Amino acid sequence: MYKVLRTLTRLSLIWISLLILMAGSASAASKPARTDTVAAGAYIINVNLSKDPPYVDEAFDVTIVPHNSSLKLSGKVIMQPGPGTDGIEIPTTLQAVGDKEGSLRASVHIPVQGVWNIVVQLEGPQGPGQASIPVTVGAPGAMQPWLAWLIGASPLVFIAVWIATQHRYRRSLLTPQPIEAAKMQERV
Repeated sequence: MYKVLRTLTRLSLIWISLLILMAGSASAASKPARTDTVAAGAYIINVNLSKDPPYVDEAFDVTIVPHNSSLKLSGKVIMQPGPGTDGIEIPTTLQAVGDKEGSLRASVHIPVQGVWNIVVQLEGPQGPGQASIPVTVGAPGAMQPWLAWLIGASPLVFIAVWIATQHRYRRSLLTPQPIEAAKMQERV
């Protein structure tokens, strides 16, 4: 009976954990990490970043969503190094997403840590337009968080083994040994 309950409890905990993990990743994928509303010439647009802050040499998406969905826009995104950042401009062409909002997307990466400007250059029926958004690019961590937790928690395994060994040793001291019991019987 207890084995069945224990198994059901473990399975339900695993199921709940997976449900929480899947729900978190689904909500993270459906929502941008950062949204800025800017005017690029005559065009009012939302600039969505998939990561905030973006990390060095890790690709992230820049999505342009115009407020007027009837406009057929095209253009490019230019990554410009800010003051004190040693880098070069990186242009990337915007591709149409194909949704009803007329969104454009570019997958970009920034090779140097520091302050950068995301410059959006658009072409449309009302002429050219340009907008700039500052972003600070960070460096990724030295290691993955799960690996850091695994390394940090590894002493707990040794502590548990040590406690189990001490417990067994104490129990062996408290229970009489068969040889000692036989010697005691002879004395009496």
